[in-house]
Amino acid sequence: MKKFSLLLISALVAFSISAQEVQNVSHGTVYLKNKASDNWFLGLGGGVNTYNMKKFDNLGDRLGWQGQISLGRWNSPVWGGRLVIDAGEPVTNYETDAKVKWAGAHLDLLYNFTNAVLPYNPERVYSFIPYLGVGYAYGMNEWFKKPNADNDLFKGQNQSLTYNIGIINNFRLGRNVSLFLEVGYRLFQESFDNSATPAGDYEYDGMLSVLGGIQFGLGGKQEFTSAELLDYNLINDLNSQINRLRSENEQLRQRPESCPECPEVAPQPVAEESVYVPNVVFFRINSFKIDKGQQVSVYNTAEYLKANTDAKVNIVAYADKQTGTPEYNWSLSEKRAKAVADALINEYGIDSSRISVDWKGDTVQPYAENDWNRVAIFFAE
Repeated sequence: MKKFSLLLISALVAFSISAQEVQNVSHGTVYLKNKASDNWFLGLGGGVNTYNMKKFDNLGDRLGWQGQISLGRWNSPVWGGRLVIDAGEPVTNYETDAKVKWAGAHLDLLYNFTNAVLPYNPERVYSFIPYLGVGYAYGMNEWFKKPNADNDLFKGQNQSLTYNIGIINNFRLGRNVSLFLEVGYRLFQESFDNSATPAGDYEYDGMLSVLGGIQFGLGGKQEFTSAELLDYNLINDLNSQINRLRSENEQLRQRPESCPECPEVAPQPVAEESVYVPNVVFFRINSFKIDKGQQVSVYNTAEYLKANTDAKVNIVAYADKQTGTPEYNWSLSEKRAKAVADALINEYGIDSSRISVDWKGDTVQPYAENDWNRVAIFFAE
């Protein structure tokens, strides 16, 4: 059992180190790494326990009390850890009203099962959180007095490693406040209740506890933010365009700087109004959200409209033909066109009367490259 304890403690320590680096969670979503001061919580709770109960008769006489304070941190929406300091007075023999007073602590690994199986929602009201941990308990006959007065504080005293498992039902009230109902079970060395181990009896006693309490977020950020991963197909396409332009620039560089045989060309007047170059906004597959890397196209169009107060723009959106059904793609392209228009209006203050929208679904494919057709194109009017 000592080897098991060391193995479990090592696993908890290894988790606390590795979880600082990994923020991958269910559904393939990657979350940004928060600061070390974020996602901490403090819990206060109390309730009842029953020690080594094998039958359910005289339940009221078997109940003792228990209180706890916990400090923990969520390293990702799914994985977290906490340190619990607790104390209590369970009834070890209800027929004689024998009790043992104890204080201790345990380190737990938390697993948010709800976030693991459902898409992450920081405003979700209920979360189901199992935990597993190891700890230590110090038993006393009287509070703050050594059971064996002639021995040192820890040598020859009533103490035990504990093995803890349980379930936390968490109910969110607000960003930094939640209520919890916890059901836990822990194993003690059998002699912890000051009784000898009968022949053939189990080596460990168990204690079941039911606790309720309140939990507070400790400053900083309590939620996690999903990372906006780049579309690698789009990156490859853009790299191809960059390489093509580099090749053209190299060809231009090799041309002579002067042409003695060429006639002089009279300078032409330069138009003062801005020249509009059509912009595009590319989207991810099955999405109408404008990525941060695509915001520059919306910004450039907004700047053009601000500089040319009589100009208008028509936004035409599309969907690629190789994914989705025609009906779905028609609706998706509509959402893309309206998302871009909303960005111009709400983020850059462009009057809605200067913006028109249209959508083509997958009935029109403006580009030969399929992935490029997840796009909205600005046309100046």
